[in-house]
Amino acid sequence: MNAISKSSRLAALLLPAALLMAQNPPPPSYNPPPPPNSAPFLDDEDYQGEAPERYAMVRALEGDVQITKGDLTEALTRGTPIAEGDVVESRGRGVLQLGDGTRVAFGGDTRFTVAALFTDQKGEKQVLLRLDHGRLRVLLGGQGEARFRVDTPSGSVTCSGKGSFAMEAQRDRLVRIKVLSGRVSFANERDEARINAGERLTVHSPQDALDRVRSFNTYDSDAFDTWSESAMTLRRGQSWDRVPAEIRYYADDLDANGHWVQTEEFGWVWQPNGVAEDWRPYYQGRWAPYAGGMTWISDEPWAYVAYHHGRWHWGAGLGWCWIPGVYYSPAWVAWNHTPGYAGWAPLGFHNTPCHWGYGAWNGGYAWNVVAIGNLNAWNVRTQIRVDVNVFHTFNGDRGDRGRDLRAPWQRSPLVVTRAEFHNPAQIQGVFQRDVNRERLRVYEHQAQVNTGRVIYHEPRPSAPAGGGADPRLRAPFENRGPANGGARPTDPRQRPMDPRPNPVDRMPEPSPRQRPMDPRPNPVDRTPDPSPRQRPADPRPAPVERAPEPSPRQRPMEPRPTPVERAPEPSPRQRPMESRPAREERRPESAPRAEREPRPAPKAEAPKEHPKQERPKEDHK
Repeated sequence: MNAISKSSRLAALLLPAALLMAQNPPPPSYNPPPPPNSAPFLDDEDYQGEAPERYAMVRALEGDVQITKGDLTEALTRGTPIAEGDVVESRGRGVLQLGDGTRVAFGGDTRFTVAALFTDQKGEKQVLLRLDHGRLRVLLGGQGEARFRVDTPSGSVTCSGKGSFAMEAQRDRLVRIKVLSGRVSFANERDEARINAGERLTVHSPQDALDRVRSFNTYDSDAFDTWSESAMTLRRGQSWDRVPAEIRYYADDLDANGHWVQTEEFGWVWQPNGVAEDWRPYYQGRWAPYAGGMTWISDEPWAYVAYHHGRWHWGAGLGWCWIPGVYYSPAWVAWNHTPGYAGWAPLGFHNTPCHWGYGAWNGGYAWNVVAIGNLNAWNVRTQIRVDVNVFHTFNGDRGDRGRDLRAPWQRSPLVVTRAEFHNPAQIQGVFQRDVNRERLRVYEHQAQVNTGRVIYHEPRPSAPAGGGADPRLRAPFENRGPANGGARPTDPRQRPMDPRPNPVDRMPEPSPRQRPMDPRPNPVDRTPDPSPRQRPADPRPAPVERAPEPSPRQRPMEPRPTPVERAPEPSPRQRPMESRPAREERRPESAPRAEREPRPAPKAEAPKEHPKQERPKEDHK
């Protein structure tokens, strides 16, 4: 009886938990156990993105090109980020842009895999492509120390530094290499050869002797070579110097499709040209469920750099503008959901959703809201809802959050599987903070083990002891100092100071030490020196004038007759204010006299002239 009663009590305790799990089942799949030695995410506030060079941009694209990311195969577009492990299969042609300036053109009937992007191999960074068949043309950027390597079924091509070469791999293992500039090496199972500029090599198999090095005419080219030279040309404009150095090779499309504006708060910001009145960031495009999180894909020509780096801002009289940033993310947006709806908003400088003063938003957060079943729409903007009541709930006014003082949205990428992306019933559970945090941990662990890629975390300050707003909500989006690769500082007040050197203010100043002294009335520093012109003259007459002086307090009183001629002010604080116009008046009249005045001879005559000029004035009175 006692055993039966214990079992019945246990069943009574477990029954409510079983019913609760049946009503709210956990999201299926993608929940492996956490890695044992990985650092856990403290919160989605800590997410700072990934290194920009670990992803490549599509610079040019023509024709039908497919890309395979894991188990997902779809059409490649201009806004699709290229990551390690991606497979490109082309029946058209295109150009990839790497972070160090290297460009890779590929032709039709080409299939290659991006095996590594600036991955450390035995202490050396390496870019590795695996060419199954087709044509590649490579123009090395030469901005880093990475080694560029292309593997084929018959051997490997390796090049470092600057250079350019073209190669073709056929399905029967025949490989042809032409070196246009620089020098490359080719190695297979049997031999190794060096190929200089103007030379070509033909290889038939992995065991072939590499003795077919011949010279060729570099003017010999076909249609693909001509197109590649034009598509791979770097256009260097204003954006080159107005974005961080880490992303400058991704930013040349900004010059042709927008303009730069200097602001007091953020420094130089960029605005797109020709957008509609109701346009906002992350509006024209679609979402894709890639491994690192929901990735925003857009056909806007500047989409890659502006949607995967930096933040956005909207201001009255200014409109939408992009603030450059370094680190990569699938999308710098805030995610939120309510029953039946999902939404995203562009993140601003302080990592909060941007405000927008247009239409139904009317100064609220710029949410893009869709029915959760339409999140996978190819052109998602056609499904966006404009409803004031929905926006109200998305801003956090739901009344069901209890004592949870965290923002209702989350800033880290939303990690979704392909099955969940196409099933609205399954995607609901992904918006839970704990679920998404755990998925980001798993992704970071897998990326680090497989490719060495890491996610950056930002240390958070502690909450204020006396309560109030959480300082994390107002933190700048990138805490990077000037010593970190010459990156721009995070304080927006420091940014506009860089491009403002004023040569007009510096010309009359003889030394940089005197610059801050002019506009600051400091009586302590100016008491012994009533005029900057007398400072270098004091040491010369010092032995003559100091002998009869009984105390050091009388020393600064003697040079006062000299400034009487310049300004009749009685206060020494006012003298430096008019010392500048005195210079401007005397320089054009007699420049050499200003040099002779500090000498002892002119000073001895000065006190004699003053009483002569003053006595006749008193007689007239």
